Amino acid sequence: MTTKVTKRRSTEVRQRQIINAAREIIVNYGSENVTVGRIANAVAISEAAIYRHFKSKKAILTLLIDDVEDRLIADFSAVSTEGKTPLEIIEGGLKGPLSERRRGVSFQVIAEIISLGDKKLNKKISEFINAYIAHLADLLSQGIKSGEVREDVDVEAAATLLFGMIQGLVSIWALSGYRFDAEAKYDTLWRVFRDSVTLKKERQPAQPVPV
Repeated sequence: MTTKVTKRRSTEVRQRQIINAAREIIVNYGSENVTVGRIANAVAISEAAIYRHFKSKKAILTLLIDDVEDRLIADFSAVSTEGKTPLEIIEGGLKGPLSERRRGVSFQVIAEIISLGDKKLNKKISEFINAYIAHLADLLSQGIKSGEVREDVDVEAAATLLFGMIQGLVSIWALSGYRFDAEAKYDTLWRVFRDSVTLKKERQPAQPVPV
């Protein structure tokens, strides 16, 4: 029994090393440069060892997509929800991938895998994106119930806009060589979005100018 558990853990560790290597190659060189041989070199194992864990490169990318989904959804769980409103949870969850350390890697991987044009992989990514948008829409719906978000807001459209906002920001950031502060840019974009979906505060009457 102990031997089986140890073997399973060893397999999980190796699979994690393999998909992490694929992720690094995609980010640094583009998805078109992902090959089993290159992954094997990055992990310092043989190609035959790769095939003991995965049937093909597509199988590696499939697991990588699952990992991307888990990471992005986990960003919302990582936000302390105590005393936080739905919009504050969304704000923190979307900002998580934009740290200098992570550099929006998950969103880069999504774009790069889509560029391969593989129908099965794209279908899987489409399902993930729809689930991600649905998660955002659910949080926005909670915001409507709590009175934080306007009742007339189309939550699905607003959630789709949020996804496009982050995906676009990461793409511009990567193309610039990470030469600007993505978190600061995100803060500006977030304020624009937040102000568009929240209840307008009544304007205060203008104060008379002292003579």
